Amino acid sequence: MTSIKARLNRSRVGKDGLYPLVIQVIRGRVKRELYTPYRLKPAEFDALSEKAVTDRRGKTRLSQIREINEYLIYIKDELGKVERSLAERGEYTGPDIICAFKARNDRSNFFVYADYKVAELKRAGKNGTASNYFSAVNAFERYIGSRVLSLEDISQKTIEDFIDFQRQQGNNPNTVVFYVKQLRAIYNKADDQGLVYNTRHPFHRIKLKGSKTPKRAVSKKEIGKIAGLDLEGQHEHKQLARDLFRFSLLTRGMPFVDMCYLRKENIRKDVLVYRRRKTDQLLQVKIEPALKALLRKYKDDDSPYLLPMLRADDSYKGYRYIQRRLNKRIRELGETLNFDFPLTFYVARHTWATLAHEQGIPVAVISEGMGHTSEKTTRIYLAHLDYRVIDRANRTVMNCWNSRSV
Repeated sequence: MTSIKARLNRSRVGKDGLYPLVIQVIRGRVKRELYTPYRLKPAEFDALSEKAVTDRRGKTRLSQIREINEYLIYIKDELGKVERSLAERGEYTGPDIICAFKARNDRSNFFVYADYKVAELKRAGKNGTASNYFSAVNAFERYIGSRVLSLEDISQKTIEDFIDFQRQQGNNPNTVVFYVKQLRAIYNKADDQGLVYNTRHPFHRIKLKGSKTPKRAVSKKEIGKIAGLDLEGQHEHKQLARDLFRFSLLTRGMPFVDMCYLRKENIRKDVLVYRRRKTDQLLQVKIEPALKALLRKYKDDDSPYLLPMLRADDSYKGYRYIQRRLNKRIRELGETLNFDFPLTFYVARHTWATLAHEQGIPVAVISEGMGHTSEKTTRIYLAHLDYRVIDRANRTVMNCWNSRSV
């Protein structure tokens, strides 16, 4: 026989005087408890009927009590389904019921909650963030060795050991920082939703610094070399990659993702109007002759898009596929030109900022033109100016000093 009952765990009172509401599973004299997202005062739980109760008449509290009781009905029903499924396979224990349930439903299980957030993000069209979460969770699962880990059991040591594991695997410091940042975001969202009961704050003292990635802008001469490449007879994606690099330069460093999703309705007379997918900021770019020529080159009456990246498949999967293909081609162009740095579409964005800065354009104007939400972001770009620019500035200062020396 298996007993599945709701009860208050009287051994774990919180600082607020509330007790965790748990589901107690007993089978073969082995007792296990499954924590729900709720906590109650002793007077707010009727052990006989296994229901939450209240003598307060406020609409908010009555709604909360109703929600708790609906959840208890749901969770006990789900546990019953799990038990029946296990019984069909043969022998099973109380812990087996709990583990099987957590693998399917329990959002207090970190991995179940993470899956729920990834699915939620995908439904909201935030595929980039969903992909980031997915990558970090996969790395965390490889370290943990299973998909059963209560949010309650995540400690600072858990995260520190995960970081050490990543370093031992030879991962780049930036990759480690990326993983921890995503895991922290998921954990904090669970905490905000009341799924974490302890006060450990496992990420609070975790301080990580990534390694500085060289951000390289190309010179005006190098832009000419890219534009002048003879790509006759080569893979068509090489020409497209080169043209997209130029397109980004002509649109104030438009990011690759925004170029992909440009539609014909984004053109309004002689202005290209679009929203950055990352920040939702509205930007307007005057269509100059060189940009108009590129738009004309890739015009397709049968496609809703301005550029030919998503014509076959406009899903996120389709976007990622073409992104990988074109990233490879733009790097190959840099190798052909013997650049001593990897050529990427990001380089075009950094180049526009750098050239604008060299022309004396104010940082505030550059920031507005690139769609940055703050000048601080722009200054990060400009902090990595080509050393030749800094050398020229130093030479100017030295010449000034030398001209005044006796």
